[in-house]
Amino acid sequence: MSKSIRNGSFFFFLFLSTFFSRAQTNLFDTWRINNIIGIGDLQEYSMVRMGENRSGYMLMLNHDGTFICRNLPECGNDTFRNTLGNFILIDDNHIRFILKKTSYSGLNKGDNSESESNIDLGIFYIYKEANSILLIKSNGILQDDKDKMLYTEMLNTFDKNWKSYDYSWISTKAMTSEEIVKDCVDGKKLIDLSNCKILFSKKEGYGKLFLVREKESFHYVLYDQFKQKVSLAYPR
Repeated sequence: MSKSIRNGSFFFFLFLSTFFSRAQTNLFDTWRINNIIGIGDLQEYSMVRMGENRSGYMLMLNHDGTFICRNLPECGNDTFRNTLGNFILIDDNHIRFILKKTSYSGLNKGDNSESESNIDLGIFYIYKEANSILLIKSNGILQDDKDKMLYTEMLNTFDKNWKSYDYSWISTKAMTSEEIVKDCVDGKKLIDLSNCKILFSKKEGYGKLFLVREKESFHYVLYDQFKQKVSLAYPR
């Protein structure tokens, strides 16, 4: 049996146990957030409760279901960017934002602008970490959200420990993810990848990292887009 991750069920249970142990968080508050909601099509936001450090961006979630998000200027010449709208707490795990207004204001009145809108920004999964909250774009299905967080955690763990693996690189001219993984033939004949399924992937500086599942085992496949080579990661 492969050493990649023999007991996927145990890892999954451990992760979910940690997830459910986090207490429910009251979102009606003022938060410091890493970006302004509604400016750009971002898939993830990170926020912490507003403390003495009032730099960056602020998100205020009001009890009447309205939100205000804006930057916190650090000098008098900064431009204020504001987004206003409504939000709906769908359940304990999901929130939907609807953008109603965007405005820009600064010392130069010629640059000031304001626009009305009614844009559904979509549903976000509320993931509670120890000292912060992540808002992650979601399809609204809780199990999909949990799987995504589990797979993300697994890929992040691999990133930290990639030197503890061996690699056997194979050339590929494949273009799609499915074709790339299919070209990753197990040179050591230890793992049968013929029926593996791609669970998750993420872009890296060198190319792409895939998490695949073969029966009850998980494996990592790396694709070097510059050298056009692919390899399975073999634990030492």
